Amino acid sequence: MEGSVQQQKQTYAAINSNNNLQLKYKINYLKLKRINELNQNLKKELLRERITSSNASLQIINYTNDLFQGKDYTVPSLYGYPAPGINPLNTKKQPFSQQNISSSNNANAMDQGCCAIM
Repeated sequence: MEGSVQQQKQTYAAINSNNNLQLKYKINYLKLKRINELNQNLKKELLRERITSSNASLQIINYTNDLFQGKDYTVPSLYGYPAPGINPLNTKKQPFSQQNISSSNNANAMDQGCCAIM
């Protein structure tokens, strides 16, 4: 009787150690899988095109040159300041000014503000 109890304890210990070993293998497999995924992501990032900040700045300047036909007034260090009335970015018209509203709304010149409430 005593031998069979000891034999059962040994089989339980063997099963328990086998389960622990399988658990360790699973954990190590999951760690390896995660490391491989991170490695793949890093490889993808490495393949991405990279440019220096000075090249990016030159690309922006070239884009604005094409957009404004070589007269980019937002960079006065390169192109100087425009003559008054020529700069398309600095318009004197204010679309919601009182003068524009009263002239466009001659029927009701007493209105104040930009909106009509009905």
